[in-house]
Amino acid sequence: MKYLLGIDNGGSDIKCAIFDLEGNETAVAARNLPIETPGPGFTERDANEVWKANVEVIREALSKAHIDPEEIAAIGITAYGNGLVFADEKVEPVYPAIVSTDDRASEYVKRFKSDGTERKIFPHTRQTIWSAQPAVLLPWFRDNKPEVLSKTRWVLSLKDFIRYRLTGELYGELTEASSTSLMDLNSESYDPFIFETLGIEDCLEKFPKIRRSTQIAGYLTKEAAKLSGLKEGTPVAAGFFDIDANALGSGILSDEELCLIAGTWSINEFLTSEATTDYDKRTNTATLSYIDGLYLMEDSTPTSASNFNWYINEIIKKYNKDLSNEEIYSFCNELVEKEDPCDSSVIFVPYLYGSATHPDAHGAFLNISAADDDAAMLRAIYEGVVFSSVHHVHNLQREISTYKKAKLSGGVSNSSVWSQMMADALQIPIETLEGSQTGARGAVIGAGVACGIFKDLEEGVRKMVRSGKTYEPREGYAEIYRKKYAAYEAALEAVDLLAQKVQVI
Repeated sequence: MKYLLGIDNGGSDIKCAIFDLEGNETAVAARNLPIETPGPGFTERDANEVWKANVEVIREALSKAHIDPEEIAAIGITAYGNGLVFADEKVEPVYPAIVSTDDRASEYVKRFKSDGTERKIFPHTRQTIWSAQPAVLLPWFRDNKPEVLSKTRWVLSLKDFIRYRLTGELYGELTEASSTSLMDLNSESYDPFIFETLGIEDCLEKFPKIRRSTQIAGYLTKEAAKLSGLKEGTPVAAGFFDIDANALGSGILSDEELCLIAGTWSINEFLTSEATTDYDKRTNTATLSYIDGLYLMEDSTPTSASNFNWYINEIIKKYNKDLSNEEIYSFCNELVEKEDPCDSSVIFVPYLYGSATHPDAHGAFLNISAADDDAAMLRAIYEGVVFSSVHHVHNLQREISTYKKAKLSGGVSNSSVWSQMMADALQIPIETLEGSQTGARGAVIGAGVACGIFKDLEEGVRKMVRSGKTYEPREGYAEIYRKKYAAYEAALEAVDLLAQKVQVI
């Protein structure tokens, strides 16, 4: 029997999942690797420790699956996009790996917007710049840590680095490279004009050649096989940017469906054949998708279920130490379900880990009265996470009614209460998925195409993706959530105003 193995290097957990060719998750293993914050806005990890964690989860997943390594037909890989790994001639890290939540270069984002740099390169990139992109991180290192760049032969994404450790072959990958604001999306190549405009022309040759997602990018080396327990020579596909892997793993193959990923990040996206080159008509971040000829339009921030996890860890677990995670989640769902949405006007802004509006805005509970209790606070968190997705969907600037349905994955999809709330707030059907590892599933679909198991992505999706439960929107809740969402938007204006006031103190 044949299996496909997927690796997903996320901002929170590093995961490995093994799937049979009918899409069943045979085994899953995960490691949580802490993020270091050595300075304001810095988020880093030791790249070699990340590789070690990858090896560990592969070994654990193989052990759980009770299969012969020879039965693994191919390996797929995905990871968070952007951030950076700086490596020398031997592809050894010369600086900690920068995670996609890094904000050290935020001032460069502001500068490039105000001085016209972003406008100048936009017709090539079709993207606005954000702080963890190589387009701003490299100028920051040029000005603040030039010694790192002087030691660097290769500038890699985390996925590139892990794939190199598996195969000994060094490549970039198209979907992720297209998200760096360094690529011309027309030519599908890194653009010297962009590098010159950003003042980092010396870095152009530090980027490896690019492979397409469903191409084989190498084969497992003897050393990697020994460390991981896999078979030497197992093919490894180039892989995907995680937003692509999650959309593909959700079964998104056309522009008729909205993809919602509500986990650490609130990621909201759809496929389209059009992406403007006019800066004044820009709407969202456009990247090259996993389907030739289509762009992936995306709007996202780390404003989703991670905020709920904070409440669980910092509040509930401290006072309910004997409850298991499953018991806590069940307790929370029951409490929220019993709370009528009309009974409380508490608003929660889920900006604990990042903002969707002002860059310096933070999370908040607003409009609390003495009549509000723990159930009201908890429902506000659930609603705040849902409204964060609604906010992003509106930012996509496409009428919600034009989607036939939305596919929902991530932690929110594990809660029927939360999933129904999402359907009621958006007023479109919400379809969840079987299995928990959507990103790894997308990665193995690509690997299956790369090694010839599937003739194309459509066949891979047909065989590997299974729908879970569908939540139909309830008309009676449309007006309730319309009004509550309007209050949420007012709350966003309030925290933005606070952020501006705090800046001048």
